[in-house]
Amino acid sequence: MDLRIQAGEFLSFLGPSGCGKTTALRMLAGFETPSDGRVLIGGEDVSGLEPYRRPVNMVFQSYALFPHMTVSQNIAYGLDQRRPKLPKTEIASKVQKVLETVRLSDFGTRRIWEMSGGQQQRVALARAIVNEPKLLLLDEPLAALDRKLRKEMQIELQDIQRQLGITFILVTHDQEEALSLSDRICVMRAGEIIQVGSPQDLYDRPRTRYVADFVGTSNFFEGTVSASSDGASSITLGDGKTYVSALGTEVVHGEAGCLSIRPEQIRLSRAEVTDGLAVTVQNRIFLGEHTEYVVRHDRLGTITALAPRQTDAGLSTLGKGDAAWVHWTPDAALILRPD
Repeated sequence: MDLRIQAGEFLSFLGPSGCGKTTALRMLAGFETPSDGRVLIGGEDVSGLEPYRRPVNMVFQSYALFPHMTVSQNIAYGLDQRRPKLPKTEIASKVQKVLETVRLSDFGTRRIWEMSGGQQQRVALARAIVNEPKLLLLDEPLAALDRKLRKEMQIELQDIQRQLGITFILVTHDQEEALSLSDRICVMRAGEIIQVGSPQDLYDRPRTRYVADFVGTSNFFEGTVSASSDGASSITLGDGKTYVSALGTEVVHGEAGCLSIRPEQIRLSRAEVTDGLAVTVQNRIFLGEHTEYVVRHDRLGTITALAPRQTDAGLSTLGKGDAAWVHWTPDAALILRPD
């Protein structure tokens, strides 16, 4: 691993279980020692420095709050350990200020077991940021929250990070969480970095099938690259047809490749479409803001398409076994290297 993280940015390590995300986080925190290489924070080599001597704080997935202490006592715990000791008035002032930052200003005297999951998460965050670290590490801190609360906390995390200007590093296997929170995402597999970039870069221009599949969802069709240049490339698929991508990618003429198309880029139609594919509807799933259609092509297999609610009115009577057509534009297709 060779990675430079900018001061004040929100970076996420994203990948499946066992890919090395938490190990990377633990090396930054000092809980693991690199077998080779260095860890530098603010230009200082901290590779051999104990965790409590590093300008780093961590928010754990389980929160790790002290149940016998009040909210204020939990938040003040790190400040109480400083030597020389801080005046009690200064500690109380810092605790109150951070309680206001996480919107818990009236909860200082509460016991931890009296708090909801979302409130406990905020207490854990407050306990970490009250020490004003250079680096805040978050080990899947929202995993225990329900979907609605998780979305609310994602917004709060972003707001707090921008307000404080602290470098945040998040470990997650939740692609939606990484996309919504991060300035940059580091996609990992088997202990290696596969690609680093902004959420939009990784979503729109993944370098491999692995990244396209892990960041968002996509339809994949295997084939052979039939042409490649800086401006465009084309691929011949199992149905014998050649499909064009208007986006230049790192593929080589004559080698195996894969055509990737996001479900929202596929257009579904009842009527025959020039250069479209005749398909049969296998399933229709209403998801509120959009409808997901699973269709099947005789040679290419299963294809998933998303229809926004505004455009789904004319398709609402499509059901299992009905005939339809799918099509897409060349600038919606991406030809990728195989993994």
